[in-house]
Amino acid sequence: MIIHVLRGPRGARSRAAVVLAVAGATLSGGCATPNSLTAMQGQLLEAADAVNDIRVNMGAMQEKLDSLTIVVAKQDSTIERLANATGVQVMK
Repeated sequence: MIIHVLRGPRGARSRAAVVLAVAGATLSGGCATPNSLTAMQGQLLEAADAVNDIRVNMGAMQEKLDSLTIVVAKQDSTIERLANATGVQVMK
């Protein structure tokens, strides 16, 4: 559910809302010390950065996959033209 909230054009705003909700839930406990709150805030920011890095990496992988798909399509059509020119039947 949280992953779905972090996607899309409102990702930064949604991520901030999730961080604030978690921080609010922690503060409402009343037993946290300022040091533990600071540590938790740092961990939440690190988690948000890690999620963002994953999204960036997934975008880069998708671009590579799209590029490879184009290369394979070009090779497929080249093989098909060569097969037609030489009269060889190619099984698909």
